[in-house]
Amino acid sequence: MQLQIGYSLDEELSPIIPVLKGEVKSDIELVPIKLKGDELKFKINDLDLSFLPLPLLNFVSGVKLLSNGAFTVNRLGIKRIINKDPISNICVRGSNSTEYYFVKVMFSQKISPIISESDKCTGESIISFSDYDISIDSLWEKQCKDCPIILDLIGSLKLDINILSKLKIIIRESARLQEERGVIGKFSKELGLKGRESVKNFFELCYKKKICTINFDSIQII
Repeated sequence: MQLQIGYSLDEELSPIIPVLKGEVKSDIELVPIKLKGDELKFKINDLDLSFLPLPLLNFVSGVKLLSNGAFTVNRLGIKRIINKDPISNICVRGSNSTEYYFVKVMFSQKISPIISESDKCTGESIISFSDYDISIDSLWEKQCKDCPIILDLIGSLKLDINILSKLKIIIRESARLQEERGVIGKFSKELGLKGRESVKNFFELCYKKKICTINFDSIQII
């Protein structure tokens, strides 16, 4: 069985690289399809699976999410391209990306998105997962202590529970190999209670800011 999986950042694929390379034996073949961030909500009906930014759940109902293979980061911040304060705009992969919503949730001033690839950014700042001038992860830690930063979860509108349950096993094994190699962290392999708490906290903060409408209890994570 061949299944298409959509993604917008190369880093998202890290947990499933062993599957893509055939290291994990399975009768399911994953075919990655790269899209621009804001294309995902229009393509999710056509794709079997996608790496979905959390805010996308505000706009698409009925998505079944996997607790395995999440795209997580340890560090998150804003890097200035132009030495300006306050920053008024930021280049992001999509207006519904989780990292941009972190900016909206954590900062009081309005920072408008410019949709572009980071290496082609024409704005004042970019999102960075390592070297940055303004920390988002430290603000998140104050709100949610030791919860991980989860940016995307693998989800599907098309596939039934039986196929998704098979995929869970395959992706978990792939992510286990990547964790052992030091490529990804434990929450990327399996969300666990802390990972689920992170998703819940994100939506609660987002709801308080009145930029999210979805209730965490309505989100299906298997």
